[in-house]
Amino acid sequence: MFLDIGGNKVFTLSFGSGPRTILAHSGWVGNFEDWIGALAPLSETWRTVVYDHRGTGETTAPVEGITHEALVDDVFAVMDALSIEKCVLAGFSRGVMTVMRAVLRHPERFEGLILLNGTGEVQLPGATPAPRTPPSKWPGETHRDRLRWFIERSTPEPDVEHVRRWGVNILSRAAPEAAERIMTMQWETSVDWANELPRLRLPTLLLHGEKDFGVNVETMRYIASLIPESKLVVLEGSGHIPAMTRPLDVAAAINDFFEAPR
Repeated sequence: MFLDIGGNKVFTLSFGSGPRTILAHSGWVGNFEDWIGALAPLSETWRTVVYDHRGTGETTAPVEGITHEALVDDVFAVMDALSIEKCVLAGFSRGVMTVMRAVLRHPERFEGLILLNGTGEVQLPGATPAPRTPPSKWPGETHRDRLRWFIERSTPEPDVEHVRRWGVNILSRAAPEAAERIMTMQWETSVDWANELPRLRLPTLLLHGEKDFGVNVETMRYIASLIPESKLVVLEGSGHIPAMTRPLDVAAAINDFFEAPR
């Protein structure tokens, strides 16, 4: 379905039922398909909600309307439109930045947090930030070529050519201008996460592919050390998009964490 949010038609899916709700936010210019493989088994016992954020998938938006604050605003607008009072909020890759900002803004709206292969720009103390290049500067003659380069780096697992094709098709549904904006705007502002993350007083699951090319396990361990009620699960042999390459493992880890007694 499409929701009218902030002047945009936001493509949204809600399926499954249960006493708890997961609202999943996708990465960079991924769309609902970033999460759908893992949400499908979770929907047997959860209400699962996912949407195409501004500039991705079927949700078109003016590039100038894509900002950190607008993306966070949309999290709460989707929740309100679907009568979600509280939920477990999940973020993937660049979407981790959005969900962490949302939880800091209104922690009372959330029962838990899932951070999948993303740091939200948290840096290890003393670490030198990695060089940053916008998508237009990546290897490849065309935008689609550059997306293919990105997806190949994201999938070190064997026998995943079918997932690579799927990934390129997902990313290609966003306009190049939106892809550039969403990637580069994360470098425009920063948050003092070392001081902010200890404020999160809700169960937090960090899921990380061991072979992620962009985020190392040490950074994820550091993030977990900052969040009081957190647990890090490292998926051995997995790359950047385990919800697509290993959706059942991702779903099982989520169920195990939130069903465990506290």
